[in-house]
Amino acid sequence: MNFISRKKSKFLFCKNSLCIKCNSFLELLKSNVLILIFFIINVGCTSEFQSFNDTALEFAKNDNRIVKEEFEKLLEDISASDERGFAQFKNENGTVEIAKVLSYLLKYYSAKNLNLTESDIWQPESKEPLKEFNINVYLENSASMDGYVTGVTEFETAIYNLLGDFKISKVCDSLNLNYINNSIPFSKKNALPADIQDFIEKLEPSTFRQKGGDRSVSDLKNIINTVLKTVNDQNAAVLISDFVFSPGKNVNAQDYLNNQGVGIKIDFAEKIKSFDLSAVIIQLESNFEGTYYDKTNKSIPFKGKRPYYIWIFGSNQQISEILDKKILDNIKGGYLNRLVLQSEKEQSQPNYKILSSPNIGDFSRTELNNKIIADASLSKNNQNKGFFGFNLAVDFSNSIQDPSYFLDTTNYTLSNPSYQLEVEPISNKNDPSLAGFTHLIKLKTTDLRDETLEIQVVGQTPNWVYTSSSIDDSNILNEISEQQKTFGLQYLIEGVSDAFYPKSSSNAITTFNITIKK
Repeated sequence: MNFISRKKSKFLFCKNSLCIKCNSFLELLKSNVLILIFFIINVGCTSEFQSFNDTALEFAKNDNRIVKEEFEKLLEDISASDERGFAQFKNENGTVEIAKVLSYLLKYYSAKNLNLTESDIWQPESKEPLKEFNINVYLENSASMDGYVTGVTEFETAIYNLLGDFKISKVCDSLNLNYINNSIPFSKKNALPADIQDFIEKLEPSTFRQKGGDRSVSDLKNIINTVLKTVNDQNAAVLISDFVFSPGKNVNAQDYLNNQGVGIKIDFAEKIKSFDLSAVIIQLESNFEGTYYDKTNKSIPFKGKRPYYIWIFGSNQQISEILDKKILDNIKGGYLNRLVLQSEKEQSQPNYKILSSPNIGDFSRTELNNKIIADASLSKNNQNKGFFGFNLAVDFSNSIQDPSYFLDTTNYTLSNPSYQLEVEPISNKNDPSLAGFTHLIKLKTTDLRDETLEIQVVGQTPNWVYTSSSIDDSNILNEISEQQKTFGLQYLIEGVSDAFYPKSSSNAITTFNITIKK
């Protein structure tokens, strides 16, 4: 090789080496650019903004996510300060923009080498404001209801309280009051506060009789279907009744109940096909003094406590709005039980995570954020020998279902039935690993295998319906337990429930998947 060639070769070598070094420097600069940016920002910021960053970092390091309470705390810090650093999160009107906060946090965590994605940060739902809708209230005035309005009763107090809250709520466009039996014999459109007071004060058997209609028999299928037909995007409906079936004399009660249940199921199924229907059923209790009519329509003088029910029908949005306003929770005297029914398409996916402890047996913690349990093994200690188990923390707070529904283990199905399942509410407010979660699901099995364990919460008729239902109320005076029950309730609610949750479907309202590897 001549001198010129050697020099050229050396020059190329040096040039390549220089390029490699430059590229390495550029890569280093690129990888640290976010840190530099945040350093520059923070140098010019005062203590409140630095404290905000420290808090955000602490929240994320706890469990590699930001839960609702943590995100809301960060929003409060932003809203409460006029410091320069917080201006980047606000629009020209000073309103905090969620998208800007989210974008900043993702960049900040990346700069701090925390691998959080958008799905790891809780965000408020961006729903269009719901337009006000009419609430049409239907109070059954059949003869069986007289005992609830004799004198001043808990029934009257609860209904007055309910109507008042509907009237002052920001969801109610017009509150319309109606009596109903085999027809609608009385209506008061757009009731004012004075009209509501007058309506309640005149709740007496004499008023029920005066308003007319056929008060002799409660045809619940006809009553429910009449109300159901009024429900649409502008109208929700409230039906108040004892919901006691009245087969009448010389009628086979069992056949009657079966037929009514099937008819009610068909009516609801047809409505669900054409409308995004949801329903809430609450069971309440009141003093009762009057005539009770048993399954043969025999009149029985009765004085004591009796259950009654308030049903609310509307779109999923309307029902959600009513529940969000806590209107039912504020009913004076409270309620005994609550059931929420919603179509399967409204299946929700709450936040959940696998807890690293406590556990039975052992497993790797490295992939828990991806819902993966790796290197799982059975316990070898004496107390739980041969078992494997772990816990899930779940946040059901955004569900419109009653929280107690998630405590009933019969409402769960597992793809591996060998797992034992327990559920309990989370009450420990001091454990940061449980912050933002409402329920603890405990699972254990002797059949440890490689699988994707599917846990479903299913929609179905809850147990309280069966314990509250009677099929023979003829001896109600002497059987104390019968006095707390409602004749035919099981057939009534099963008919509705079967329309929302057909037996041919899985009826999952929530699904969790956990990958388990041995």
